[in-house]
Amino acid sequence: MRGRRWATLAAAVALALGGLIGIGAGPAAADPPGGTLRGVYYDGQFCNSYGSEGAQTGLWSWYYCEYRQYGPTGPGYYFLWTFTY
Repeated sequence: MRGRRWATLAAAVALALGGLIGIGAGPAAADPPGGTLRGVYYDGQFCNSYGSEGAQTGLWSWYYCEYRQYGPTGPGYYFLWTFTY
């Protein structure tokens, strides 16, 4: 019975500390001012064609595809950011 109380207390402390650390961390990729993330793609040509089509049809005013590579040998992704003004 006593071991169970200690385990419960240890779990509660670990959760509380994890919450404090999580609250202090910032977002991995924050939206640019006025921007909305519409999608993440492997192919830059598709990202640009989708963004261009949306701008031409009036879904958003303008867009850009931001490339990010994770690590020196990690995969790269294109983030489609759109803006409506």
